[in-house]
Parts: sequence; structure tokens; C-alpha cells
Amino acid sequence: MRPAALLALAVLLAAGPAWAYFEQTDVDARSVALGPSAMATVNDVSAYHWNPAALATLSRAQVMFDWSAPWAVDNLSENTLAAGTSRWHTGFAAAWHRLGIPDVYAEDQFCLAAGRTVLRPRGAGVIDAGATYKFERIAFQPFDVSGTSYALGAMAKGDFDLGARWRTPWRTDISWVMRNALQPRFELVGGSGGNLQLPRQELAAAFHWNHESTISVGWAQQPNNSSTLSSGIEILFFNVFAVRSGMKNLATIYAAQHQATLSDPAYHFPNDLQFTGGVGVFHKGYYVDAAAETSHDLGASYRATLTVPFGRERAR
Repeated sequence: MRPAALLALAVLLAAGPAWAYFEQTDVDARSVALGPSAMATVNDVSAYHWNPAALATLSRAQVMFDWSAPWAVDNLSENTLAAGTSRWHTGFAAAWHRLGIPDVYAEDQFCLAAGRTVLRPRGAGVIDAGATYKFERIAFQPFDVSGTSYALGAMAKGDFDLGARWRTPWRTDISWVMRNALQPRFELVGGSGGNLQLPRQELAAAFHWNHESTISVGWAQQPNNSSTLSSGIEILFFNVFAVRSGMKNLATIYAAQHQATLSDPAYHFPNDLQFTGGVGVFHKGYYVDAAAETSHDLGASYRATLTVPFGRERAR
């Protein structure tokens, strides 16, 4: 293993005390630019990741290519290829996502998802539901450290995400997702206990101020049993250009302000706040989006997404 690649892997695995395999997965520059609260705004093929219930309103066949350079770590990349379509009043999607360092380490996630409308309460909008099956595989290449050889090998597990969305008649969409329903455990070193992926819930709401403006807020459980708050805003111009911005870890900052002491002053805590932002250009179902997000410990990440439509658009 090259020293630079080993250092990059160490940085990745040390990103947080509760970091787990597949917990750093993100998809789609538009959603990343808005932050985690974007879960309530998604209505394209990327819904397989954010909230499979939103596939119910997939209006046409799409293919999405997503590329990212996370945290400016050398050789580390994150890429996604996803495709979706709508049949029998149901939206379907399939995707392959990879996060890794060439010839060192890789997380591969293969997904199959579906979402459809399940209820139409009179006068109360529409309720959609969906699920994503995830086949997840991690693999380490053999490496040497200080003359000692290590071969951690590979391991694969299956998992499910479940989602629901309420499209209210009041210009507001409310989304809920439960991730890691099967609680897979990745134990590459026998007797270590491995890395257990605990179920996590997320809740978000998007208020469509008008056709050009959407405001979103979100709450999410974290692997270390804490929770975060997030917010985002998207503004469209002339129906061809979009500007987006978001913030996350708001709950961490709020709690810190109330727990600060003279020895640990509150003005240090905003370092934990993460900003996201981006722009997009779209026309006749084609989307080109770019996003950036910040991390006090790891630096900035950059992402670009191309979405290409196929076939005729169906009425939602």
C-alpha cells in the first residue's frame, strides 16, 4: 500500500468517533447543496437514496451520473450511476454507488428501490410509501505496515431503507425515512465486535413558498445516538437556473451554546457547523448540478451531477 493512500484511509476512518461503513454516503449535487433537509424536496431518481417514497412522482425515465471528490483527500472518490423509470403507477430505480481509494479500499452499494402512492385521504393530500434494498460490500486490499502484512478481506451484507412522504394540500411536503432496518454488522476482524449499523430515523419538511422558492428543514438521528438539525433554501430563476444553500449540525451548535463554560467558551462551537451550497442549470429534463460542502476537520467536498431524461414525461 502506498503511504499516501494509507494516510488517506486513516483520515477517512478517523473522520469521527462514530463513523461507520456506508454512513458517509451522499448522492446528487442538488440534494447535497441543500443539506440533509433536501430529503423532503427530492422527486427524481436520486430518491432511491434520500427517500424511496418520492419515486412515486418520478415523471419520466432518467439516468443520473454523480461524481464527488470528498474532503480533498488524495485518491479518494465517490461516484454513483443510477437509473429509474415509472411503470404500473410505481416508480422504480436501480443504482451503483462506490466510495473508495483505488487499490486500497472500497465501499460498493447496489440498490433497488420502488415507491408509489398508497393513500389519498379526502381533502388531506397524498401519501406515498417506498423501500430501498441495499446490497453493501466493503473490501480492503492486502497491505503492509512496518513490515507486517494485513489482509482484512471483504464482506457483504443486505439492508433496507423504508420511506414515506405526505404531500399535503398546504404547499408543504413532509418526509420520513428509517435507514438500516436490518442492522447489518461488518466484522472484518474476528472477535472485534465489528461495525454495527444501527437503525436511524430522519424527518424533513419542505415548504414551497412559490414556484421559484422552496425552504426545507430536517432532523436526523446520528450513529452516535445524537441528532442534528438542518435547513436549506432553493431559488429558481427563469425556470432554467437554480441557486441553493444549506446548513447542518444546527442542533450541535444550539446545545453547545447552553453548555458552554468559561474553560470551554461557546464561540468555539460554531466550528462544528457545516455549510453547503451549489448551483444548477436545467432544460427539458436535463440537469447539470454542482455543489460544495464544508467540514471543519476534513475541509471541503465538491460534487457534480448530470441527469439525462428518456422518453415522454408522464403526468404526476
